[in-house]
Amino acid sequence: MGKHYPRTIRCAIVGIVTFSSLSFFDGNTIVRAEGSLESIKLLQTLTSGDESTLAATKAIKQLGKATDVTLIQSLSAMKGATPLGRNWLSGLANSIYRKSGKSQTAELAKFLADSGQDGEARYIVFQWLTANNMALRNELLASMNQDSSPELRFLAIDEAMKAKLENKQLSTLLDAARHPSQVVSIIEKLKEQGETIDQSKQLGFVPTWRLIGPFDNVGTVNFDKAFDVESDWIKGVFKVEYQGKTEVVKWKPEITTAPDGAVDLATIYAKEKGCIIYAVTEFDSEKDRDAEARLGCKNGNKIWVNGKLVMSNEVYHTGTQIDQYSEPIRLKAGKNQILLKLCQNEQKEQWAQDFQFQLRICDSTGKAILTKGR
Repeated sequence: MGKHYPRTIRCAIVGIVTFSSLSFFDGNTIVRAEGSLESIKLLQTLTSGDESTLAATKAIKQLGKATDVTLIQSLSAMKGATPLGRNWLSGLANSIYRKSGKSQTAELAKFLADSGQDGEARYIVFQWLTANNMALRNELLASMNQDSSPELRFLAIDEAMKAKLENKQLSTLLDAARHPSQVVSIIEKLKEQGETIDQSKQLGFVPTWRLIGPFDNVGTVNFDKAFDVESDWIKGVFKVEYQGKTEVVKWKPEITTAPDGAVDLATIYAKEKGCIIYAVTEFDSEKDRDAEARLGCKNGNKIWVNGKLVMSNEVYHTGTQIDQYSEPIRLKAGKNQILLKLCQNEQKEQWAQDFQFQLRICDSTGKAILTKGR
């Protein structure tokens, strides 16, 4: 299998490839365009859709002709932009860099050193500055194991792991690692040296659940139907039993010991098809804080945190991986109620029999946040 880079690295690469095939400059003519700031703000807030694409295309053409848009300005605008907006802005930055960026090495080095800038933008600058300069690349990466940019941190740890490392050095890297593939790789190396690490805990997977079901989903028509268990939990009402698909169902405890935090619903519910299972857990946070709910699931899914819907994906039998879906959430100090709705369809193919999920709670960099007492 190929190497799995952080999602933002892949996005940056896509942005570079996509925009390298477009011309943002009208021949040799460069004119001052009014409204450059407004065009940049538009790109920062882009969402998907045909109208957004048309508006972005118009804004890019305008910015490509402007003389008042600098390379650093386009890079700085990536901070706080939507994912789609960052992609367009990275394309703009690459276009400007191809024209005049090589003369701005000092300004770019200063931008790279500013940890408060967007991580993806700094990663792009790093690639520019170190192209064909392996010595500079290695020099910079040697001090980036704790970088605020997930992309640069990933590269730094990847480079550090090429050396033969002792337990203490590996433990330091494990503490710094955020991407699941690197965490797993370091844990494996520590195991080879006689040290055992709880992989599920290190990655922040939620192991303890209560499950109830199955409820009816024949014809996959009930993804948006609020069964009583759903509406009750959203209102903070906790009942012992409910009418299920064919009989009364009750909550059952489930503690997964899988290293990847997977809860195998197909096994627990005897490969029931055309069904919905609800899973709940209580997450005890030490303080009020921002976090991310990161879900891996190839089936239809919804997540509520303290009664608020934070994730909804009506899909069936897609590929799945750790952090397949990620959404920001707000944890309050003390007990937080997390409710999942997992939906299975009726396909009979062997590859359609999988029905499981894995959930981890992290900060924005991917560092695990654990429920109190774990």
